[in-house]
Amino acid sequence: MNTVTPLLLDLDSFLARAEERGAPLDARAAEAVLGLLALGEARRRTGLPEPTEELAEELLHILLPLYVSATEEELPGFVAALVALIDHTHEAGRLNAKRQAKLVTRVHELAEGFTQAMTSPRRLTWPRLYGNLLRAAGVDATDPRAVRDWLEAFAARPQAERNAAFGFAASSSPSGPLAEAAYAEALCAERSRQARPLLAARLEAVALAEQVRPRPGEGLLVADAPVGKPDDERDDWYEAQAAVLTDRWTAAGLDTLLRGPFVHLAPGGGSAATPLLALAEAMAGQHLEMFGDAFAPLPPAPLPDSSEEQAALLRSAPLPQLLARAAADPQGADGRTRELALASGFLVREQGGALSAGPSAEAWREGGPAELTGLALNLLGVLLTQPAEEDETAEEYDGEHLLTLYLLCEQAGMTQSVARIAALNDMWFVPPGHESDPDASVPATGEYELPDPQALSAVLGLPALTESDRTDLIPSAARLVRLMDRLAALGITERTGDAVSLTPLGSALLRDTLLVGLEGEAADVFPTREQMLAWDAERLVAAAQWWPKRAARPAVGDWLAAQRTDGWTPLFAAISAACPEDEPARRRALLAALDATAVSAETLYALLADPVLGGWAEHTLHARGQAPDPSAVPLSSRAVYLLDALEAVRSVASLEHRMTAAANEEEPELFAEVHAVFDKAAAAWPGGGPALLTALTAADPYTSAFLAEQLSHHPDRATAEQARRAWRAFQTSGTTRSPGRKKPAKRAGGKRKRR
Repeated sequence: MNTVTPLLLDLDSFLARAEERGAPLDARAAEAVLGLLALGEARRRTGLPEPTEELAEELLHILLPLYVSATEEELPGFVAALVALIDHTHEAGRLNAKRQAKLVTRVHELAEGFTQAMTSPRRLTWPRLYGNLLRAAGVDATDPRAVRDWLEAFAARPQAERNAAFGFAASSSPSGPLAEAAYAEALCAERSRQARPLLAARLEAVALAEQVRPRPGEGLLVADAPVGKPDDERDDWYEAQAAVLTDRWTAAGLDTLLRGPFVHLAPGGGSAATPLLALAEAMAGQHLEMFGDAFAPLPPAPLPDSSEEQAALLRSAPLPQLLARAAADPQGADGRTRELALASGFLVREQGGALSAGPSAEAWREGGPAELTGLALNLLGVLLTQPAEEDETAEEYDGEHLLTLYLLCEQAGMTQSVARIAALNDMWFVPPGHESDPDASVPATGEYELPDPQALSAVLGLPALTESDRTDLIPSAARLVRLMDRLAALGITERTGDAVSLTPLGSALLRDTLLVGLEGEAADVFPTREQMLAWDAERLVAAAQWWPKRAARPAVGDWLAAQRTDGWTPLFAAISAACPEDEPARRRALLAALDATAVSAETLYALLADPVLGGWAEHTLHARGQAPDPSAVPLSSRAVYLLDALEAVRSVASLEHRMTAAANEEEPELFAEVHAVFDKAAAAWPGGGPALLTALTAADPYTSAFLAEQLSHHPDRATAEQARRAWRAFQTSGTTRSPGRKKPAKRAGGKRKRR
């Protein structure tokens, strides 16, 4: 093995030429630029790698920020080395003057992004980070003994001091994520985990190409590359060479030290991603699957009053206490506990195989709220992964347990029915608008039992469920209960009988997970109550239209109570605002979440003239026994009110048919219920059925189209013809029915169950 450098590049001549021109280069920067460009498979017809725009961008924005330590003051030296290499390529006749000038200009354009990447806490690796700290401390990074001595002294510092040196800063916003620093550390660990294998793969690819397809006019780059060796030996050789390069670009001996006696200073170096990172990415992916990039915050949930309270709640949870005891006495813990302690960082396995306390154990002893939050999220990630692989809690499809947590998030800490979540997890079609409390007949303690079929129908909003249906749901419910009870040991869920919910601690941890996973786009994804109260009416309605009614009702009520002036008027204006496709109907559905009795008569009378909500205001006043002037209500608003009523009838009839029809029995062309309600309304509408259909279409083309499809089979020919026109117009408009929010991914090869 070549312990000096595995790359055969004439660095000395390159540096000497720069010296002769009166523009000396930093030797370490030049070596890194030449080496990484060569490993990017740059041509080497001049004896040195020949830069291109693509290779320069990869070098400055990807490779150097992945492999090389440098202080900010040293960064211009890397750009200078690259420019000098471009000049050398031009002088060697491999780059004309025009392309040389263009490439140099491009390098200077890339320089700002290079500086940002090299100084970003989210672009670090452990070797780069420690190399930076060594240089900042004035340590000779080429002296292995000095590097080891500095690491020993650094390891002896208190954890808070070390964390401060890393620069993984927590959020400065009071509503920002406590886990931000832990997430940045997890990114560092993940980049570190991938960096050396990627470097080894580049070395092997270049060496293999030289052996199989050598380029004319180019000398050998990788010295002493193994030929004909067994795979394991070859892999070990390239890994060792990658370690040599890593040390030359960071600090001497650092790679071996961080993988050996100081492994605890560089957590996350295993074969899988850090649990916190995997959890954050998966939760962000779940949110994007449900909503895409639309503005769709989850409803605000009760949270701990302060970061100190959150830390206290974590310290009182039984599971981390158990793992801390295992870290103190590994041999005294059972096998399952040791396995969990290893996966979550409470224990680490040293090179000789012995177990010792890991970084999570230190965070548990010495950490503040931010460190404990990171610890808890790592542990939560493990708790979701391990049960997915075990028989009693094995997922039926990838992401089932994650979906469970997301469904709990959507309810803003409110209790939900175990049976309902189990049905959703098992891909039953549960009416999204159905509201019900958990079934009170389920015993509060002891083995969980699903409600009887009649009670199950009431909880799920699915008529005529049978004992067979209940039996089908038992495995999903059993998995869910076991998972919830395991998560309760971390203090994030609580269950009593059929009622399950996130605790304030659980809501806080999952809020942090979403905020760090979605980064800058997530400021409002999981708002605090205070953030929500500061929204204007349009922002509130744009978000609350997606929320379950049980969560929207108290949130909107709190917002109204917080308004110093009348909040009803801007709220109604936002609900009736013009929006595309199905959004107007979703916004109007919020009316069902409002306490209509709290709206003053004066506000309702003023609302009568609204072209969208006047009909609702009229109906609300009638329900109070008042008789507003009919002429004050625009016909268009009565059409909106009738449309929503008809669509509700159609939806209920469709669900009833779906639940009770025989297999393969088609939906009726026109539901009798829709027919009856429409005819009653048409009888009182000026111009009858065709005129009513015209008014419904004008009121909301999107929602009315699906009523028109049914009414195209109306026995009255004029009504049916007008309905067909409306349906054809909708079909040719290029609009297709959207489900609103996307449904969770189906299991592979499966379908959403028809229950």
